[in-house]
Amino acid sequence: MKSGQNTTSPDLLARELDLRAREFLVATARTRTTSRELPPVRAASVGLVQAWEAWAKVLARRDGERYERWHLRPDRAYGPPGAGSAAMELLVEAMRINNPQFLRTMTQDEVQRPVLLASAAALYQVRPHAVIEPTAALQTWLAQTDIGEDVPASLFRLPVPAVFLRFGPQMAAAVDPTLWSTLDRPCTTTGIYIFETCVDERRDIVFLAVGSAPGNPQDLPYALQLCFTDERDSLVDHALNAAPRDGNAATAVAMVQMCTKVLLYLQTPGAIRTDELRRDETAARLARAGGKKVSKLERRLASRYNRIIVGPTQAIQYGSGEVAPHWRRGHLRMQAHGPQFSLRKLIFIAPTLIRADRLGASASGNH
Repeated sequence: MKSGQNTTSPDLLARELDLRAREFLVATARTRTTSRELPPVRAASVGLVQAWEAWAKVLARRDGERYERWHLRPDRAYGPPGAGSAAMELLVEAMRINNPQFLRTMTQDEVQRPVLLASAAALYQVRPHAVIEPTAALQTWLAQTDIGEDVPASLFRLPVPAVFLRFGPQMAAAVDPTLWSTLDRPCTTTGIYIFETCVDERRDIVFLAVGSAPGNPQDLPYALQLCFTDERDSLVDHALNAAPRDGNAATAVAMVQMCTKVLLYLQTPGAIRTDELRRDETAARLARAGGKKVSKLERRLASRYNRIIVGPTQAIQYGSGEVAPHWRRGHLRMQAHGPQFSLRKLIFIAPTLIRADRLGASASGNH
């Protein structure tokens, strides 16, 4: 007998297979259903990871063998490709048991979209994670900021192994026209999952953008992977040269640059940052609970998520000269310093609103 050989009666096993398959499909569908909740918070609320693991375990009981590739792992060597492959196999097997007729008629997009969104949400949950929320003022700044070509790839670093970068109107407006240009309807970027995976001597960064479109009840994904083999290379060049690795990547350059600007800002001297990390608090409360209280508490705490609030509450506006109001673009670049100016450090020169006072005057004159 194989290790873990199933000893459950065939009827009981068949019923559990159907139940766990249905739970996994429901959790996957609800994770993708557009709502006011952020995608990773939504996934936690519907118990995606729990449904994923329960489905993988009952399949192991059926076959008498544990399939390690189906189980989520928190280590950085296990990234979106592994989680995506597992989600694909689990989804297809769940459909084969629960709804085989629909499986036969599903298009590639109908399979790929829930796989991308579910695998990203699940991997985010099992890794140390946080939502990064730029303030409206910082979003305005970054939409008017350029990245110097001398900024090296080594500075692209995540504050935690898994990030969901929340987009507001200012950031979305700078990214949406190119990112979703192939769709036949307008689409707004809700946010972007970002994962770092280390493979041998290579560092991979995977972006999974989540968009919502009017009249479409389900989120839309866009995935892109950047590979860093030489950390001294220009970060801008990596974004601009992504197209050869992915035929559609040229549409994602603005997305990559916006994510990069947020992460670079976090590393600049004087960056304003407030951490609200609830993971330890949640774990402690669950440890004190018992029995039926645990599942009830898990559901209530699911909407309380780790987040890092980044940026000032309001942009400082000042200017000089009799010119029309306009933004002078900001810059994230390397600055020489130290002995004989031989060292380099990252600096952020904020955008400046020139003649902000005239904006008020113009508005008053229109009444």
